Amino acid sequence: MAFSDIEYQAVKQDVERFVESIRPPKNVRNELDIVYTISGYTIDIGEIRPKWQGMPGDKIFNPSARIKYVRSINRWKIYWMRRDMKWHLYSTEISLTEALEVVRVDPDCCFFG
Repeated sequence: MAFSDIEYQAVKQDVERFVESIRPPKNVRNELDIVYTISGYTIDIGEIRPKWQGMPGDKIFNPSARIKYVRSINRWKIYWMRRDMKWHLYSTEISLTEALEVVRVDPDCCFFG
């Protein structure tokens, strides 16, 4: 299952506002930008940058934070990717706003260094 249309639009609006607030300056965005994807109940936030060895215009997405809504407990779980390239639980929050704030503050330098 996924978010209803109304829930999806609310989540998308909150995440867009968050991502816009942490994006690098416009003159850098060609080389490094912050983007997000929403799939089902999962939001991935990360960097997009040109592929090191690839065709001009090829980009690579490196997710840094994963926020998942768990409807059964009505909570948002935040995950971070360790160097083993697996997602590990970071914390559980009551609202999406709180989860996004944890990613913004990044007290343990897990998401964006």
